[in-house]
Amino acid sequence: MGRADGGAGHAHLSAHLGDMADPRTQSCFAASFEHLAFMTDRRPDVIVRDLHPGYATTAWAQRHAAGRPVVAVQHHHAHAVALLAEHHRLDTPVIAVTYDGTGYGTDGTIWGGELLAVTDPARFTRVGHLGPFALPGGDGAVRQPARIALDLMWRSGVAWAADLPPVAALGENALHILGQQIPRGLGCVPTTSMGRLFDAVASLLGVCQEVSYEGQAAVELEHLARGADPAPLDFAVADGVLDPAPAIRGIVDGLRRGTPIADLAAGFHAAVVRATAQAATGCARVAGIGVIGLTGGVFANHLLLQGLRCTLAERGFEVLSHRIVPCNDGGLALGQATIAAAMLANADPAAGSERNGVCASESPAR
Repeated sequence: MGRADGGAGHAHLSAHLGDMADPRTQSCFAASFEHLAFMTDRRPDVIVRDLHPGYATTAWAQRHAAGRPVVAVQHHHAHAVALLAEHHRLDTPVIAVTYDGTGYGTDGTIWGGELLAVTDPARFTRVGHLGPFALPGGDGAVRQPARIALDLMWRSGVAWAADLPPVAALGENALHILGQQIPRGLGCVPTTSMGRLFDAVASLLGVCQEVSYEGQAAVELEHLARGADPAPLDFAVADGVLDPAPAIRGIVDGLRRGTPIADLAAGFHAAVVRATAQAATGCARVAGIGVIGLTGGVFANHLLLQGLRCTLAERGFEVLSHRIVPCNDGGLALGQATIAAAMLANADPAAGSERNGVCASESPAR
């Protein structure tokens, strides 16, 4: 949760409250709202919510509007602007690489591997993204990443052979159901999530087959990759779209050749860095932008963050990353409040300095 005071240039952030689907977290949210109102001696004139229609914070915003405007802000747009606000660079055009697990896109699908051009805090253009795949069973695939791995294997032309870890992890009944589900897209939620791709690769390498907390599979994959010798893996990149199919096929080939899984994990990280740098560089040069930002929960991954920061800097770009505000959803409210303030100022410049404040409610962790 966060709030921005119109005209004052100040923002106040609560601690990150976690998954708002939990009623206990919702109680903490209400208490934090009252605490911020008391601490700042302000009641907001505007409430901001995530674009996702099903989030608990969306319902809270509608219940507590009381005639005040409620502004919906796209999740990755908020991540990008939180980064700019942290660096006091709201007037700086940026290509924002926004990698995370889940964010409701403007097309109604689940985003999470996005390249956004932001030249004005109030708006953005999606200039690139991870190639789409599916979450078979929706949230169930988040907890059981082998399902995502099977979808990516199917899209990459890899047969579901018994020697591959995701196939062995699921069992005959699940494989039968998924064999009907995935080719037809039944119950499959489209996504471009980089976080979910990391989960799928962790499953494909046999690193993690059951997820009990957000980011578990990616954390274990990064730990495995540290200090290893990267195997040669690559994405296909065209027109800002990063296609993981060649990397998926390369991982399967490596497993069958007996390549150490740590080397394959390191190779996957290196491939993400190269593909992202290629796509971001291309988008930035087309737009005439010299600054690239790295934001979203996936950038808690030190290997990915450091690799991209160094690669982009070597190509002559200024690179922004988080140092004060969390890269994950803990910093999201800052971006939400800043965007809403900018939108309102654009709509009515005279009103901006008179507004009491903007209250933003971060989205769930998942």
